[in-house]
Amino acid sequence: SITERNLLGNGQYLRLAVSGSTTRGQIDLSFTEPRFLDRNLSAGFDLFHKDIDQTSESGFAMRKTGGTLRLGFPIAENLWAQTSYTFEHSNIYKNGCDKGKTSLLVCEEIDLYGDTKNTSMMGTSITYDKRNHPKNPTSGYYLQLTSDFAGLGGDVEYVRVNAEGRAYYPISEKVNFVARVIGGHIEGWGNRAVSVTDLFYRGGETIRGFDRAGFGPRDAVTGDAIGGDTYWAATAEIRFPLPFIPDDLGISGAVFADAGSLYGASSLAKSLNGVDNRNNTTGAPGADGKADFVLQDDNTVRSSIGASVLWNSPIGPLRVDYAHVLSSASYDQEQAFRFGAQTKF
Repeated sequence: SITERNLLGNGQYLRLAVSGSTTRGQIDLSFTEPRFLDRNLSAGFDLFHKDIDQTSESGFAMRKTGGTLRLGFPIAENLWAQTSYTFEHSNIYKNGCDKGKTSLLVCEEIDLYGDTKNTSMMGTSITYDKRNHPKNPTSGYYLQLTSDFAGLGGDVEYVRVNAEGRAYYPISEKVNFVARVIGGHIEGWGNRAVSVTDLFYRGGETIRGFDRAGFGPRDAVTGDAIGGDTYWAATAEIRFPLPFIPDDLGISGAVFADAGSLYGASSLAKSLNGVDNRNNTTGAPGADGKADFVLQDDNTVRSSIGASVLWNSPIGPLRVDYAHVLSSASYDQEQAFRFGAQTKF
């Protein structure tokens, strides 16, 4: 990524980021004017293109291209609000519907609404930040509530709410306790069911010990994750220096406990449960005596415990997690080890 925090000496923020992996490619361009109209207002825009391959988890791949206009302003000390407008064009460009290898839910949605949609959405967020440091906090807390309203034109209509709370407490000079609670819900308000591409998907990034999109509603016939409309999760973590390793290497350890859940399949998924109208082997129309879609969905609490190694590397913060799952649903998919970039938590 390329970041300029004082563009042309005017204090403006510009960032160009390109990232990629075997399952995701993304390019983002962001610009922020911190003193819009020479007032205590923050204004800017974001442009993005994402190519997301979920064929191994959900049987499809999609592209998203769009932009966001945003305006932020202070309400009180440490309290900040932001409003935004986003327009996004997305399409499902890969699926196995013709071979019966993709969940009937995805195929039915494409038949009903097509594989392309436009989203026109207003968003608001309120953030209260009492941390002692924005990047490496050791004390204080952070609260955020966001809401999105889609349906100002476009093809989809829903209301989505997300909330997050984080707390940091120094147990000693070098040992810190960190806690996080998150949750969200999405609800369609028009005649169209919430799209499988707009629902929540959760896995090891939320509760360690689970695979990517490893827990939540699933199609038992194909094993595909199909997303849920409600999720919650809680994490407690203790971070500490590792013995015999110099502090200047930026390597530390952690132990953690995670818990949460994802549930609430779409109304279209519930209406398809148990139907038999295609050949499960070829994907061709016609009953074959076998259910083509079997919904697995409940609010089982998933939980895990484990340990981590964290490294503030020259290319950014990285971590390795090992987790042991304590509770799960029978249809969840687990993954004990996880390696990747640290999240903002």
